Amino acid sequence: MSITPENRHLLVSPIEEEVRPDNTVQLLMPDDFSPPQSPYVVCEVIDVSQDSKYYNSLKGKIVIERRMLHEITIGLETHYLVLENYVFGRVS
Repeated sequence: MSITPENRHLLVSPIEEEVRPDNTVQLLMPDDFSPPQSPYVVCEVIDVSQDSKYYNSLKGKIVIERRMLHEITIGLETHYLVLENYVFGRVS
């Protein structure tokens, strides 16, 4: 099942950075511990709504604020949408 972005939204795929553990010091941490994440995330643009100002011009990777990324699960597939106003810039 696929989703088509509407109302100035971009369909994106977040690119998570690999966190490499520093093996010099080992600490016992709780099972549910996760290291702090950056407030920004790089995303690959998959599709752009037709009423977006980026229609036909935005391809490649963009930087957005992580909390503005909307996760939508339909069936077994997860899709990510972001409003065009929250695009900070393009990554080259």
